[in-house]
Amino acid sequence: MKKIYMYSLLFFIIDFFSKLIVKTNLKLFQSIEVIPNFFNITFVYNEGAAFSILEGKKILFILLGLLLIIGLVIFIRKEKLTKYKTLYYSLLIGGVLGNMFDRIFYPGVVDFFDFKLFTYDAPIFNVADSFIVIATILIIIEILGGKNENRSN
Repeated sequence: MKKIYMYSLLFFIIDFFSKLIVKTNLKLFQSIEVIPNFFNITFVYNEGAAFSILEGKKILFILLGLLLIIGLVIFIRKEKLTKYKTLYYSLLIGGVLGNMFDRIFYPGVVDFFDFKLFTYDAPIFNVADSFIVIATILIIIEILGGKNENRSN
């Protein structure tokens, strides 16, 4: 259990510093082209969730994040932790903490990865979002095809 807390803190710190670097070097809505016509670093605040859905529901997202973390901690205490579960639970908790921190202390979540795929302008996201997505994918992979102690061979 201690490893999950330590790794979660590490992932939170990585996210925190990535956002701090962006906020101290760019003005709001400023964009730096990294790969022409494909990838920019663009500083924005997202007051909603993915794709800015439920914009302006700051308290709701803070409460949902808090409930998710509490639920995960309770669930994890009952789990037999492998190194993979430790990794993806840590990624998930660290990512949720990173975005929750922003919602508490800033107007919204600091987002900055800005991709354009042909004519599609993808939603801008951050490191915490990446951690959450990676953790979710790993959990789904384990559920659908990973080892399960209850499954017979």
